[in-house]
Amino acid sequence: MKIKNFSTEIFAGINNREYQFEDGLNILLGDNEAGKSTVINAIYASLFISPQLKLNTTEGKEFKARFLPYPDGDFAEAELEFEAETETYKFYKKWSNSNYQGFLELPDGRRIEKSGKIKEYKNQIFPYGKSTYNNIVFSSQQDIKSTLKRISAEENPELIDTINSFLRRAVMELDGISIDKFRSKIDNQLEELTKKWNLKADAVSNSSRGVNNPYKVGTGEIYDAYIEREQLRARIKQAEVNERQYEELGLEIKKLKQEEAQIIAEIKELSKIESEINLRAAVELEIDSLAEKTKKMNQVAQKWPELKAELQKLEQKQEKKSAKLAELKAEIERAEKLKKEQEIKSRLAQIRTAEKKLAELKELKAEISATPEQVEKLETYKNKIAAAKASLKAAKLKAKLNFSAAESIKISAGVEGEKNVAEGEIIEADGYLRIKTEELDIEIESAEIDFKSLKKEFEENQQKFEELKTVMKVKDLAQARKKLQELADLKRKIEANKDKIKELLAGEKIEALEADLSELKGLASARETELVRKEIDSLTSELAELNTEIKLKETKIEEFKADYQSLEALKDELQQKEKKIETLQQRLEELASLPEEYDTTAEFISDLKAKREKREEINQNLREKTAKQQQLENSLPEASTREMEAEFKELEQKLAKLKKRAQNLLQIKEVFEEKLEEMDQNSFQPLVDSFSRNLEVLTAGIYQAGMIDSDFSIKIKSAESRELPGKFELLSYGTYDAAALALRFAIFDNLFQDYGGFIILDDCLVNFDPERRKNAVRLIQEYQKKYQIIYTTCDPERAAEFEANIIKV
Repeated sequence: MKIKNFSTEIFAGINNREYQFEDGLNILLGDNEAGKSTVINAIYASLFISPQLKLNTTEGKEFKARFLPYPDGDFAEAELEFEAETETYKFYKKWSNSNYQGFLELPDGRRIEKSGKIKEYKNQIFPYGKSTYNNIVFSSQQDIKSTLKRISAEENPELIDTINSFLRRAVMELDGISIDKFRSKIDNQLEELTKKWNLKADAVSNSSRGVNNPYKVGTGEIYDAYIEREQLRARIKQAEVNERQYEELGLEIKKLKQEEAQIIAEIKELSKIESEINLRAAVELEIDSLAEKTKKMNQVAQKWPELKAELQKLEQKQEKKSAKLAELKAEIERAEKLKKEQEIKSRLAQIRTAEKKLAELKELKAEISATPEQVEKLETYKNKIAAAKASLKAAKLKAKLNFSAAESIKISAGVEGEKNVAEGEIIEADGYLRIKTEELDIEIESAEIDFKSLKKEFEENQQKFEELKTVMKVKDLAQARKKLQELADLKRKIEANKDKIKELLAGEKIEALEADLSELKGLASARETELVRKEIDSLTSELAELNTEIKLKETKIEEFKADYQSLEALKDELQQKEKKIETLQQRLEELASLPEEYDTTAEFISDLKAKREKREEINQNLREKTAKQQQLENSLPEASTREMEAEFKELEQKLAKLKKRAQNLLQIKEVFEEKLEEMDQNSFQPLVDSFSRNLEVLTAGIYQAGMIDSDFSIKIKSAESRELPGKFELLSYGTYDAAALALRFAIFDNLFQDYGGFIILDDCLVNFDPERRKNAVRLIQEYQKKYQIIYTTCDPERAAEFEANIIKV
């Protein structure tokens, strides 16, 4: 947990204040009485003091006296924003005995106002109780003595139980042990004696953690005495081994010195001519380089004229092939034009054929006099005629002429015209019958229909039907429909021919095509395009190869020019280099000769280098063996073997006494075993280690923790192992402050290392001398990497000793 922001409208003597806190070290800097302590008290109150002040309690009375504004203020308030496990919370409290208020704002913005619910959340957020924070986190430097007193189980069981529980868990995690729970002094003493030791087997509990791999922490006195005895046994054996190794190293060093002296003499002899041999190597190298260059220049001098001649031949060949390629391209162009001429002729022929066909279709279309409307009318008339006939047939009449004196008998039946009939003939009529002679005229109509209206409608539609057939030049409706279909087919064919003509023209006009055709007349003949293209491809490939070859030769000649400018200049330079070779060879004769055992100067130089490396290798080996010999000499024990053996016997006696004591304690433990409950292992070793390390840092190694008992009585010993009394007031004033600060950090670190947190330090370095203050600054800087520290001081120089968030109060 860490504090992020504190603000107050009024609290004791401060008002309208807001302070931002950061990770690590935060320094509250201000004059005495500026309000630094008030800010700390307000932070504590925000966390742990109820907003409802009960003036009948000591806490309520003290709060009113200390923190309600003087003289007659009746409330104080503060808001504290803090972070726990990456989540941000906010406490707001207004302290009063009547008009009090308070809430906890959760990370999601919800506000909790019920005190019981706030307490539940506090128990989840804060790992320890109020007393722990009061006595460890907020305690001042001057209060450490009273804090130690309050830690006792009698006066404050909450805090001691908290520390005991934490330390038990810490030791269990470190050592992986779970044993019966005991609270008696016998169990503690037995545990201190037998940790990591199996009394029944009279051996180390874990055979793999003997003298060669001992435990560093969490061991008992028997185990420690056993390890000390076995380590002494090993030292005695090792001393004997070291002595033998010391003698062997002496012989090896002597041999290496002889070998070194011999190779130094060889190097000294070769070094006499080293400079001239190196010069000879340089001259030989220069001669070889010049010889290589002259060889190359001779080759170039011979190649240059040959390249020019070859290039001239290639250029002539290129010129001929290029001319031939131009002819072929002209022929291919002619062939393309001839092909185009044929295409235009073909298009024009197709266009004219299509136009002729189009004219014919248009003539056929003009001859057909039929429209969909006419066919529809013709069909309507026919349907109406059929409907009239159907109505007449529904009123069928039938008669028989039995006798007539008239010579001629005429009848009209239905809508048909007159006709003659004879006696005895049966007459049938649709809805209407008229019998007519010279003497009589009889009309018979069906009572079921209106014959006159039907006849009129029939005749009118019959007349229109006949007239329309005449106009359309058809004999019936079927022929009219056929004509209409023929007309639709003609229209489609006409549109198809139009589309074909448009497609053949492709956006051009016939006049333009004819003009293009006129321009293409009179072209000379040409071979097939494919044949010409094959010849062009072959010729192009040959030309490409020629061009590449020409380019290569031109590039080579350009390289020659870049290197030598001209052939004449090349020959002049070649002559100069040959003369320089002669001069260098004369110089070689003046230098020292190469020793007979070497074939080349390179071999000489390489061998001399190898000898020097060998000398360095021998020298390095010699230094290492000498250092090892010195190390062995230093590691030889100061005590004699007899003295070490006497010490070994004393350790054996000590181990036997410790085992006897443990056996006695075990017998006592068995008496109480049935009445004791199982409990966790109890150890203050992590606290001892932390306190000891802190104390060594603060006192520059002068003091360290010796032992902390379960009742927090403390023994301190100096670097010379001289024990000092457990009462701090018997120490020097500065040493007391150093020990108090070391213990406070140790307790805090053991309590909060799994949770993170913050600690309040008042100006705890006042009584430190410069050296201890420097060590204390280093210790605080070390802890600020793990925890948030709020440090109060009135001295700007103290604040300047740190890299911190300075908060001016």
